[in-house]
Amino acid sequence: MSWFFAALLATALLSMVNILDGHLLQKRFPSLKAFILPVGLLMMSYNIPLSFMFPFAEGTPPDIIALAFAAGALRACSVYIMLFALKTEEVSRVIPIYYSYPIFVSLMAVPLLGESIGLLRWLAILAVVGGIILVSARRNGSGGSFFLGKTTGLLILAGLLISGSDIINKHVLDVITFWNGYWVSSICLAIVLLAVSFRRSVFTELKGITKPILCYLLIILDELVLFGGMLLLLWSIQHGPISLVSAISSARPLFVLVYAFLLVRLIPGFLLEWPAGRRLRILQIGGVILTVSGIAVMNLFS
Repeated sequence: MSWFFAALLATALLSMVNILDGHLLQKRFPSLKAFILPVGLLMMSYNIPLSFMFPFAEGTPPDIIALAFAAGALRACSVYIMLFALKTEEVSRVIPIYYSYPIFVSLMAVPLLGESIGLLRWLAILAVVGGIILVSARRNGSGGSFFLGKTTGLLILAGLLISGSDIINKHVLDVITFWNGYWVSSICLAIVLLAVSFRRSVFTELKGITKPILCYLLIILDELVLFGGMLLLLWSIQHGPISLVSAISSARPLFVLVYAFLLVRLIPGFLLEWPAGRRLRILQIGGVILTVSGIAVMNLFS
């Protein structure tokens, strides 16, 4: 298997994870906490063994370990915000905004890592910002002028948090292995999810869900697809040029858009419906394409 096919398949699988998350949050579980409680327990169950299988190398500086956990905590908070947005917004709008965070990585890298941004990358950043505005477009209650969606600000905050995580990881992954970073990030996410959701009232909610076996099987499928996608992405990074792999990976919002478009028509009710209005849909599709193009240019010419 070529690195190109592996990266493309990883992107397709990770986009499926976003779609499954949207379905489970919007259609299967009564609340965000009811969804993230079993997810957190499942993540903890397989990442603790991973931490013993891939421990930190002997002599790893304590400050590097602390920074790794700090990066994991920032990423965990970011993912929680994204899941919160998925509970109330259609996935085809949330994901393009959330995965536009490379613009923040580029901007942070200038003062923190001493990197420079050329004219082409500035134009790409402007394209991503324009795409975010289009994807976030909403009509007001009277059907007149457009405005930004209510979760746009939260998703931008999530982008800032995950960008900070990436900047820190850029430093610590020179010392620790990918597997160290993976289980640290996953355990931090599981801790955040359990800290928020481990309540008696949430267990009561879970007792009342319909088709519980199907719901839990979908969660297991979700985690398996996530794990497979991450392994393929790691393999493609190891065997291919990182700039091209990142450019392919940045197409995730486009995959999500295609999946959502097909599901809305083939399986009505699987996801939240897109907002009505042909003009608004065209604006959002254009925003997704603009965002993906801008991120791809930033990755290719980084």
